[in-house]
Amino acid sequence: MSSPNHGEGWSEMLEQIVDKLIIERVMNKLVRSRGYTVSKIREPIEYPYIDVLELILQDYMKQNQDIFFVQIGAHDGMSADPISDLIRKHHWRGVLVEPQPRTFKKLVENCCGEDQLIFENCLIGDRDGTTTLYAVRDIGAELPFWVSQSASLDREMLAGALYYWKKVRKEPNIPDDYESIIEELTLPSLTVKTLLAKHHIERLDLLVIDTMGYDFEVLKMFPFDIIKPAIINFEHGLLSLEDQEACFNYLAGLGYRFTRIHGDTVACLHLRSRMGTYRVV
Repeated sequence: MSSPNHGEGWSEMLEQIVDKLIIERVMNKLVRSRGYTVSKIREPIEYPYIDVLELILQDYMKQNQDIFFVQIGAHDGMSADPISDLIRKHHWRGVLVEPQPRTFKKLVENCCGEDQLIFENCLIGDRDGTTTLYAVRDIGAELPFWVSQSASLDREMLAGALYYWKKVRKEPNIPDDYESIIEELTLPSLTVKTLLAKHHIERLDLLVIDTMGYDFEVLKMFPFDIIKPAIINFEHGLLSLEDQEACFNYLAGLGYRFTRIHGDTVACLHLRSRMGTYRVV
């Protein structure tokens, strides 16, 4: 009985390793030539995080106690809201804009007792009048707030979000025919300029935007030549990398500095940057 040829086995294994390394090297070179990088996919690790927006606002309030804000996409005034606790704690004055009728009703109810607040049940768009919004209709089943409150001017974006929650996150109460729960709403719309003029807003400490991928469009419509918010909080996570870069360049040109927390960006006019520059990755 002959013994196995360990030399041939090691030789084959070495050839496979070399082939794999060559393939990886060629792939990496090709990908880099296109302006991309390759990295291993790792399971996300959840950590408790510091609320940077709150820290920035606390520092800002040392010199500016009378905060006035505008929140575009206020939702129900509770769920995943970056400023709801601060509004109730400090009784800030401001305008909360929410287009969805059912969600708007919850917003007003949740802010009961804060009589200094102004509520607008409308869309922010590129014209005054009416605009089509795509939302998730009431299906009589309990859905997570991030599903039931989702709405977009882009039907495909909302359909893509529902696909993710149904097919990837396996949300049981979303039907297999997930596009069937999308409803088309014709809602009143205002431009940013009209909103500001309607409420005689001449100074703005804080602008908060959460419009499911429309945030950069809102920023481009904002009349920075008339009013510059001291602090802006917006969602960059649903923007393409190209739009993220364009958005950061646009705000940087207006004098803002940034920090990113998860899918949100906080932009500030008057805070110094220790690192100097910011690179989109």
